[in-house]
Amino acid sequence: MRLGIASTFPPYRGGIAQFNAAMARSLKDHGHDVHCMTWRRQYPSLLFPGTSQWEPGASIRDVDMPALLDSLNPLSWKESGRQLAAHSDVAILPFWHAALAPALTGVAREAKRQGIGRVIALMHNASSHDGRGWDRRLTERFLGTVDDVVTLSEPVSDALSAWHPHTLFHPLYDHHASAVGQQEARRKLGLDHNTRVHLFFGLIRPYKGLHVLLEALANLPEDHVLVVAGECYGAWEPYAQLIAKHGLAQRVVVHNEFIDERDVPVYFAAADNLVLPYVEASQSGVTALALHHKRKVIASDVGDLSNSIVPELTGRLVPPKDVSALSEAMSKPWLAQSADIDAAFKQIKKRLSWSAWAAQLTQQVESDFSAAR
Repeated sequence: MRLGIASTFPPYRGGIAQFNAAMARSLKDHGHDVHCMTWRRQYPSLLFPGTSQWEPGASIRDVDMPALLDSLNPLSWKESGRQLAAHSDVAILPFWHAALAPALTGVAREAKRQGIGRVIALMHNASSHDGRGWDRRLTERFLGTVDDVVTLSEPVSDALSAWHPHTLFHPLYDHHASAVGQQEARRKLGLDHNTRVHLFFGLIRPYKGLHVLLEALANLPEDHVLVVAGECYGAWEPYAQLIAKHGLAQRVVVHNEFIDERDVPVYFAAADNLVLPYVEASQSGVTALALHHKRKVIASDVGDLSNSIVPELTGRLVPPKDVSALSEAMSKPWLAQSADIDAAFKQIKKRLSWSAWAAQLTQQVESDFSAAR
């Protein structure tokens, strides 16, 4: 089948770009002809909260596929829709932020006007993480133009129940090279070999609960250290005030910057576990990274995070915003046998593999496509 994907791809940075690249590879591996296109201009500068939309050292000149989409230019939406219809039987339009919904709406409408078989909305979120009323209206307008809706978690499907979505899952990433050893990783990051290292990884936003994690760390012994690795979208000052309030300056190592893909394995190798104290969430690409690197995950029991955590084997779940429960989960020893832990990681990697994901999506697409005919 000819599949078209219009979205963000490397060298645009971030989890969505990596997700799309992995999706395209897995669909090609399943024998499909996959046509990809990306943005000439993604977020307008005024709407982008970070320092750069590109991987370090990269720019639009490094894009290796058609870069047709411009979030502010309706003519580009029409051209992208025409190109999708010319090269694809089915278009997949990933959604994660309503700022891009007008462009995706324009692409979907033109692709259907040009006779494409199906248009699928792949919904990472039900709306923007920081969404307001206008976000929801733009999202609903986009969903009104597509034929099928696919989500990566039950909570998102529940929020979009009016569109009768198909629920898949967030696959585990498998594109990173083997990690260095823990001692070498800690040496590179300047960490003491005798400490217990907890990792908070990814973009820093209020809903991700770093403030809860800092409060929990303050309850733990001195040998517990936190590495914060990721760019802060918003003000860092509230976190700095918490660090100062609890005297944590020597126990919190901050890398307030985008982490290059080449360095990701070092952070996970250095850590004893990943901590995701989310206040709310749908699913988490960071969890997928941790499980790929065989690092246990201590997470809030929100969204679909429980789908990838086997209690006491691949991680622990705690109530959201519960500082005491989080402190206990971070300090309590792991007592399971190594063989049981290894078996749990192996099983979950198989269940949440990209191959399994592509097979499920393909089955759903072919079923819907045949029914439409």
